[in-house]
Amino acid sequence: MPDTFDADDVARLRIALARVSRQLDRHSRGGSLSTTQASVLASTAKHGPVRISDLAEFEGINPTMLSRIVAKLEDAGLLRRRPDPDDGRAALVETTEAGLAQHRTLREERTRLLTDRLAAMPADRAAQLLAALPALEALAQIPSGPLSSENS
Repeated sequence: MPDTFDADDVARLRIALARVSRQLDRHSRGGSLSTTQASVLASTAKHGPVRISDLAEFEGINPTMLSRIVAKLEDAGLLRRRPDPDDGRAALVETTEAGLAQHRTLREERTRLLTDRLAAMPADRAAQLLAALPALEALAQIPSGPLSSENS
């Protein structure tokens, strides 16, 4: 494994990942949720019921900001808070039925959009991209830190 990476290659990877992410966001959220709101909804659907502090850690957002985002999603009927049965001072956040439906819709829409893009690529390029999945998944699993402060 190299100790250093070519800066141009890393920049190309960063730009490509960011562009794909923005394109999926732009074409699948329909303006109903911000990128952060959609991410919080997805994390809550995956991990919930979950404490706000844990959700803040998953999302890399400070708890005060996350509390505001959760309040907006609550107002939209997508999330709800309830007391933590193990700690009366804390609250758990969970998705509502409407939140789960919204999450499923967003996930299915993004999958369809990405499937369409893969189908539009030459077959050998699509196969190369799919073969890189284990490496991309490993990259996505690296804990936040320096990555969370980088701008894309």
